Amino acid sequence: MTRLRTLATLTLVLLLAGCNFPGINPGATTPPPIPEETLPPIRLPSATEGPVLPPPPALPEETILILEPGPGSRLVGSIHIAGMADPTFEQFLGIRIILDDGSVAAQTSATIQADWGNRGPFAVDVPITVSGERNAFIQVFSDSPRDGGITHLNSVGVILAESGPVNIAPASPHPEDIVITLPASGATVSGGMAHVEGIGIASFEQTLVISIQNAEGTTIATVPVIVGAPDWGVSGPFGADIPYSVTVEQPGRIVVSDPSMVFVGESHLASVEVNLAP
Repeated sequence: MTRLRTLATLTLVLLLAGCNFPGINPGATTPPPIPEETLPPIRLPSATEGPVLPPPPALPEETILILEPGPGSRLVGSIHIAGMADPTFEQFLGIRIILDDGSVAAQTSATIQADWGNRGPFAVDVPITVSGERNAFIQVFSDSPRDGGITHLNSVGVILAESGPVNIAPASPHPEDIVITLPASGATVSGGMAHVEGIGIASFEQTLVISIQNAEGTTIATVPVIVGAPDWGVSGPFGADIPYSVTVEQPGRIVVSDPSMVFVGESHLASVEVNLAP
């Protein structure tokens, strides 16, 4: 009996003094806390965070840049057309002024004022007469010495007036509207299927038109393609596989154009020269 009392007394002493021993707390209902320095840092996600996207590719400057007149300019009498352009065959540029009914009001040319093979300025004055006030489309383009087809084209919409104030809207340098990344210039396209990729801006329903032209400049295939841009007026990628048919290998051209919403013809056009094989 004495032994049992001694064990009970010892147990009670240990229970009452348990808090003096590291790691023993008989009254605790939760494990001892972990020191703060051993806890991993907590990082709350930001509501604005998203996937890290690669930066968009750097686009070259507009191949044919129209600096005067700017879009929406009101012009009376002679039109002064000026800008910068990449080198062309014999540094030649064609110029057309198209009225809102599709008729050509004037057609002339300009020369790039730079040594052959260099980008440089161009300028020309085009006299024109209209009755009342008309919407018009100024196109500046380069063409191919091989077949005479248009290889690049840029345009600007203006207002032509019989009289009244002249208002020249500002224009500034900007990246190329249509860049063809595949196929590369001089590449051979074969197998009856041309894969075309690029980056562009489409003015109507995000739609561009891809065409394949043969050695004579005849269009042998055409398909529309949607630009993957988040909004109107913003560049985005495009791509398509275009079936075609030729019987012999020959020079050809891949053309990507942006049809005008208002005028007959293209508001922008870019192209690459290729070899077409069966």
